[in-house]
Amino acid sequence: MDTRLENRVRQHRKAEGFSQRELAKLLGVSRQAIHAIESGSQVPSTSLGLRLARVFGCAVEDLFSLAADPGMRARLAPSPPGLAGGSRVALGRVDGRLVAHRLAPLGLTAADGILGEIDGDEGAVQPLADIRQIDHNVLVAGCAPILGALAHRVGQRFNDARLTWLRAGNGRALDLFSQGLVHVAGLHLPGENGDEDAAAAGQRAMPGRRLLVVNLTRWRQGLVVAAGNPLGIGSGADLLRSDVRVAQREAGSGAQDLAVRLADAHGDRELPSTGPRAIGHGDVARLVRTGSADVGIAIEAAALAEGLDFVPLTEERFDLIVPDALSRKAPVSRLLDAVDDPGFRTELSHLPGYDVSQSGQVTTVEAA
Repeated sequence: MDTRLENRVRQHRKAEGFSQRELAKLLGVSRQAIHAIESGSQVPSTSLGLRLARVFGCAVEDLFSLAADPGMRARLAPSPPGLAGGSRVALGRVDGRLVAHRLAPLGLTAADGILGEIDGDEGAVQPLADIRQIDHNVLVAGCAPILGALAHRVGQRFNDARLTWLRAGNGRALDLFSQGLVHVAGLHLPGENGDEDAAAAGQRAMPGRRLLVVNLTRWRQGLVVAAGNPLGIGSGADLLRSDVRVAQREAGSGAQDLAVRLADAHGDRELPSTGPRAIGHGDVARLVRTGSADVGIAIEAAALAEGLDFVPLTEERFDLIVPDALSRKAPVSRLLDAVDDPGFRTELSHLPGYDVSQSGQVTTVEAA
């Protein structure tokens, strides 16, 4: 393990507006000593480190940390469609093991590392963040766009936690959860027994573990169509029309499962598979807005965000499945604190298409 010491004394000094000479005077040391510490040629004593932290009003760990090992190895999560060759990865530690998830090439999510040589289901990783940041990262797989806002709020409120949202439909989220590749899985299920169904799904994914089902929001899922609904699309039966291009979602996603149920309800017919492929609710709405698809199944919030019409089909709840053992320890406990934060619920209530009436509600699922 590389034990070089990284320090952020210079950044803190400049942020406070001190010169090296002024800081040295406050601490009772020479300006040369401050220069040596900032350049990394001198490691301060414990006493001096504590005094530096007191001057800057921060923790010693905010000033000094061990450099990440450039030869780190990580379990490599199976890649979603289209990302098999990506080298940018998000990193987190799940059950004591470092896990890497490939990220989309557009740079919408900042990477924690660069993937190097791959050997089976493991890979060498060049980290781009220090070890503290990686160990503080909560990996959450799910399709709810509001997870992006939740990630921002966790990072905003806490110094010892952050959240990376990994876009995944129900099936993929549960697969990653069951394999110990994410801390938390998000899924949406229809009907009034959604929490019970989520509990059962969690037990199947992780038998023998006590789990929590935490409601994030409720929403309506249905047909996203162009403004004014020019093709007169009004029910699930219209997904089977030969003149309609249907945005496709991956097998195992909640949207695709709903589409299959609708097709089965109309003579056990198969859905057309010639429409464009969408990744997530927002992508479905963008395909319809740009005219690449005539209709797709997504949540109401996605349709409203793109100025489209929406035909509701079902009401659902979106839940987070969390191992109980992780729920009481940071960084996962910080995620639950953020969900229960009145400020987050207030923000969510002002976003069209989301229902916060049950947000933060927790159901305990005993080990199966």
